[in-house]
Amino acid sequence: MQIVFCDVDKMTSEFLNGVKKPDGVEFITFSKSLNEISDAELSPYYNAEIISTFVYSRLSRELLSKFKNLKMISTRSSGFNNVDLDYCREMGIKVVNVLGYGEITVAEFAVGVLLNLTRKIRTAQRKLKHGIVNVAEDLGYDLYGKTVGVIGTGAIGRHFARLVKAFGCKVLAYDLYPNQMLVDEETCTYTDLDTIFEQADIIGLNCPSTKENYHMINSDTINKMKDGVFIINTARGELIDTAALYDALVSGKVGGAGLDVLDYEDVLLKNDVNLVKNKDKDFVFYSLVNQKLVQLENAIITPHIAFNSIEANLRILNTSMQNVFDFIDGKPVKSVV
Repeated sequence: MQIVFCDVDKMTSEFLNGVKKPDGVEFITFSKSLNEISDAELSPYYNAEIISTFVYSRLSRELLSKFKNLKMISTRSSGFNNVDLDYCREMGIKVVNVLGYGEITVAEFAVGVLLNLTRKIRTAQRKLKHGIVNVAEDLGYDLYGKTVGVIGTGAIGRHFARLVKAFGCKVLAYDLYPNQMLVDEETCTYTDLDTIFEQADIIGLNCPSTKENYHMINSDTINKMKDGVFIINTARGELIDTAALYDALVSGKVGGAGLDVLDYEDVLLKNDVNLVKNKDKDFVFYSLVNQKLVQLENAIITPHIAFNSIEANLRILNTSMQNVFDFIDGKPVKSVV
């Protein structure tokens, strides 16, 4: 049995090298994303029964249809919006993700980015490197007493809410399925989205990307927000219309944004402008917006690394490998999408 691993970095490679494979199992590894591998390189492995990828791979119907024996896709992430689920359902291909690996990891990162924005840590440090000290320009904000809107109170959102609560913030939350435990422990008060948009000094996005919440942060919802609001997104780039956010950051309507994810982030993450060739107009437009967004002083853009701690990576790899081996052994597989 062939298992194709894509998006393999150094840590993943070392992990796979230490795995004891069952008899008859062959690991094929690629450092590139699945959609970036040439047909000549990939065609010898079109008989693979399992594919393991990270979020950078785009698993389209056209690409997946080349794997005639494909039975399972193991995503080394919680997100799976990069996989054509409709095709997988049609073909009976299991898609398995990893849950619970980076709950506190991502929440801690979100708070770190928030503190960098509100206290201007990054900008002050960068200016000091060039011998520039201007205390007045580096005037920041306390988190204590601020109202934080938490959109999405799943595992990550729950930890984020508790962390900002510990700073003395008032926490308003929105979720289709409210977490009663957070209410009972007095971490947050659940409300509707408009109330969060109108009252929050800080908004943290912690929800998955769906058709219903695509560009939920847009020019209309931004106009409802307080002047100078801070927006943190460590969830999915598709939640924010980055063109609208860019305009709001330039005008000062939004005081600062911390974004670990971006809509159409491929060009920025791969540092390759050639990726816009033969793409649709939205891909080209938002890729250009992202390039401009990175240059703003009141925006902190990071390359999808909120999950990226040693501990979280090991949890991802161990869980993904267990899913693969359970599938091979005919055992029930956890976290089937």
